[in-house]
Formats: sequence, C-alpha cells, structure tokens
Amino acid sequence: MAKSKSVIIIGCGIAGPVLAMLLKHKGFDPVIFERHMEIQNAGLILGVSPQTLKVLNILGLAEGAISLGHQVRQLITRSQLTQEILGSRDVSPISQKLGWPMVLVVKRTLYCQYLYDSAVGRGIPVYFGKKVVGVEESEGGERVSAVFEDGTSAEGDLLVGCDGLHSAVRNALFGKEDPRYMGLVQIGGFSRTPESLRNDFKPTGFQIYGDGAHFIGMPVSDTEMVWATTLPSPNEAREDWQRRSPDETRDMINGLPVSRWENGVEEVIRGTTFITRYGLYDRPVLDTWHKGRSVLVGDAAHPTSPHMGQGANQALEDCYHLVRLLCKSPNLHTSDRLTSDDIETALTQYEHLRIDIVKKTVALAAEEGNRRVISGRKACEERDEMLRNGGGSNPERLKLQMELIQGP
Repeated sequence: MAKSKSVIIIGCGIAGPVLAMLLKHKGFDPVIFERHMEIQNAGLILGVSPQTLKVLNILGLAEGAISLGHQVRQLITRSQLTQEILGSRDVSPISQKLGWPMVLVVKRTLYCQYLYDSAVGRGIPVYFGKKVVGVEESEGGERVSAVFEDGTSAEGDLLVGCDGLHSAVRNALFGKEDPRYMGLVQIGGFSRTPESLRNDFKPTGFQIYGDGAHFIGMPVSDTEMVWATTLPSPNEAREDWQRRSPDETRDMINGLPVSRWENGVEEVIRGTTFITRYGLYDRPVLDTWHKGRSVLVGDAAHPTSPHMGQGANQALEDCYHLVRLLCKSPNLHTSDRLTSDDIETALTQYEHLRIDIVKKTVALAAEEGNRRVISGRKACEERDEMLRNGGGSNPERLKLQMELIQGP
C-alpha cells in the first residue's frame, strides 16, 4: 500500500540510513532497499569530519559515532627523499573552535553497522537482496517506482539513489556508464601499533611522500593503526575485500615499495593483521542529479578518490540539504503527498547548492592522488617544497578543507 510522502531509498551503506533517519525525523515515510543480502563487511576506515558530526547530532547519533573512533590531534608530513619533516599541524584548536573532532578515524564496518542499527531501531524498513533494474514514473508523473530484478517493485513520492559508485539508479536515469579507472591503486590494512610509536604514542597521523609512492598511517585505537599506500598501476584492481592468507599477506607486503621506509613505516607494515588491495575509480560529476521524482545522493552522484577525505562527509551534506529543501515545500503540511512542482523545486535547488562545491572537491582529490605518486627526483623536490611552504599540505587543499568542514 502506498504511503503519504513516501520515499524509496536505494542503498544501505552510509548515506541511505542517514537520509532515511533525517526524513523520518521530519515526518516522511522512508523505506530502504539494498541489493546485497546483508550489510557489507568491507572497507578500511572513514575520516569523519565536523560537518558529518553536525548532521549526526540532529539525530542524536554524534556522540555514539565519536565513541566508535579515535580522534587524531596532530598530523605530520615527511619527505622520504630527505627524511625531513615538511610540516606538522596541531588540529586541536580547530576541533575546539568547531566543537567537534577535526579528524575522527572510524572503522568502516563499525560505522556502517552503527548507522544501520540506528535506522532499524527507529522503525525504518530495510529490505535486502533488492537489485534495481529500472526506474519508472506513473502516467502524469505523480508517483515513481523502483523495479527490482526479482520481479517486484516499490512505489513512492520520491526515489533517492544512494547506491554508490556503481549506481543502478544513475544508470537507469541517465544511461549506463562504466566507472573509469584512475590509474592508481591503494594497498592498505590494519596493524598493531609498533613499540617505536607506542612508547610515546599520541593521537598522531602521519604521511610520507616518496618517489612514485605515498604512505599514510592513522591510529584507530591506542594499540592499532590503519595504513595505506597509494601507487600508480596500469592494471585495474577491483576491490574484493577478501581476507588474505598469511602467505598472501606476506607476499603482498614484501612487494611494496614502502615496505622498507623509515620513520615507523616498516614496523607498521610488518605488524599487519589484515591487508587489501583496490583500484581507485570515479565517474564524471553530472550537471544534473535528478530526473522527475528521482535524485542521486553521495557517490551515486559524485564518486571521488579518497585523497580529500571527503567522500562520505559530502554524502551526508547531500542528505542534510536534500531533506532541508524538501521541508521548505509549501504543500508539505497541507497535502498528503509532495506535488511534482514541490519535487522539482526542491531537487533543482539541491543541485544548485551542491554541484559546484562537489565538482571542486572531486577535482582536487584527483589532483592530490596524482601528486602522491609523482616520480623523478626533481619533480619530487618541487612537490616537497610546495608541501613545506604549506606546512605539510597543499595550500589549495588546506583552504578547501577548511571551507568544507564549516558545513553544512
């Protein structure tokens, strides 16, 4: 049976549950459909920044999210070529000013489970094994339906694609388009914090730029770290998130250019307890994210490389603004459903607000990824000098990051 102001949400990763909870908080009737058979136990970590915590706080979930992670209070950047520290930043003053951690490192599996459990606990229906094969609008455009591979369908006033990089909703609305490989792979994992860092261990993240490779390590607890290295690779590497055998893990570690780097890198890698390899992909940021009563959110609209640390954070800003603009609809409280004009106005405003800043963020993330794998001594020295002048960061990146964390 159709519900009034019903919203079909496709995808139960990060954006889907949060969007559903925001909508329910404002009186809508959201339902989530997920193509997998369960919440995915995949990925490494997320860097949760202040704008996400502001959104979660609306739902009373911010403090719970903080309890899942580890706050990073200092960031150090080094050069592998010269072994010098290119910059060190104490982010505590920023955290104090904003009232939220500047950098909160959370294991992705814990975070996704937390959001799913919170959504279910608020009575939001979630259906698994529902793969979208089509999106259809009723005659006259008054309703929209998701058509699933199993022959069933779901109808509502609005349909939101929160289904990530390989978005079936995006394909249904704007035509199939394969994600493009960016020529970069990341290899990363979890590791015991080595004694050399643990003896004087502070909540410090560190990164090292080398010739053709980059390494970053972050604490996820007092005794465990997450690490990742970015490398150029002509061969695609789709993520599978499988746990490797000890022999496979050892072979992968031994083949890494960074496996014998100094300043704690070798010790971190040798203490690895889980490792994975995945290619980096994106899709062009579209100039329009909606069609009729359907709209895209997060990676479905603007997938990005991880080098700005803003993918999931920008997705939650999408959720916040989409719900805020829907709530401005003049007929929201006087009609039993959203009119086509209400939908068109809200979705157009949503696009105008979000597209430009997202395009800028995605483009800069791609530039940052390429900068991390620059090769040749002269080019690396020029990059290191730029980082040194920026206190360990690309000044353009730092400027945009400071702008982004002020949101939503």
